[in-house]
Amino acid sequence: MKIPMNLLRRLKSAEKIVIASHVSPEGDAIGSALALAMGLKKLGKHAEVVCHNGLPKRYAFLPEADKIRRQPSLEPDLLVLVDCADLERADIPDDLKQNAKSVAVIDHHPYRNAKHECVRKGKTNGWIVWVEPKAAATGEMIVALLNALKVPMTKEIATCLYAALISDTGVFHFSNTTPETLRLAASLLEYGVDPQELAYRVMEVRSFAATQLLGRMLNKAKFEPTLGLCWSVLTLKDFARTGTTDEDTENFVNFLRAVDGTRVAILFREIEPKHIKVSFRSREGVDVSAIARQFGGGGHPAAAGCRVHKSLRSAVEAVLGAVRKSLLSSPMEGEGSP
Repeated sequence: MKIPMNLLRRLKSAEKIVIASHVSPEGDAIGSALALAMGLKKLGKHAEVVCHNGLPKRYAFLPEADKIRRQPSLEPDLLVLVDCADLERADIPDDLKQNAKSVAVIDHHPYRNAKHECVRKGKTNGWIVWVEPKAAATGEMIVALLNALKVPMTKEIATCLYAALISDTGVFHFSNTTPETLRLAASLLEYGVDPQELAYRVMEVRSFAATQLLGRMLNKAKFEPTLGLCWSVLTLKDFARTGTTDEDTENFVNFLRAVDGTRVAILFREIEPKHIKVSFRSREGVDVSAIARQFGGGGHPAAAGCRVHKSLRSAVEAVLGAVRKSLLSSPMEGEGSP
């Protein structure tokens, strides 16, 4: 993994560093940010993690998660975005988005638009961009970065990095899991990480209210076996009746993906009227990131998402139409000419 030299120089020269990720951060985003912050502190830097909309409760157990701030206390000379390459999606206050002059991006998502391509090619002053689409998680990149900075590994840093790995690989059963990913995970366990406890906390544990919400989602699930499409919807009424929020739906879409014969799973969540969040998961090589990009989103070929600013009915119709079109043009395994 080749780390840009200008990124290493910038991290070494910066004294006050704010680290942030995307809105609605998951385990890779939070784990990577916390691990990097702890590593930079060991180099004598003033570093803090910002989640402007608040830390999801699921990750409150991670080391130094209690130090995450909604507002930065620093006037940073460097803003680092992990698992995110777009200031518009960054979970930081608007004034920091507007005033950030020096920005470093560490991400494993491929770029989505011309603006990002401009940044990647170095045409935007003050930006340093490091993207590794082949990395299973941004956490893999943080490990390489901390090693290059000669930061000693600790149990606390290893715990956050292991959480990042299992979050984006589905505890090593998604197609992005590589031999390198497993070797890295094994090396982190050497520092006393508890793999059973982390897998439970990151991927499984949920409140009883969230379990009731899951039941509602499963009860409304639809399956189209000829296409291999499984989908469901959660409405504002579902959230109100169970006393839950969108934060409680993490990993729900994987239950739809687990239905035998599913190639694409989709979960629609009504956050507000005309604000629908959509999560995609896929199997058999179907690229759902391409579908998400049609609606202004993005992600990975097997896991992506977007936001649609239409009524719930209109959003469902539009997205399902695009997915069905994609599936019809991509025959199921065993179909077509031999």
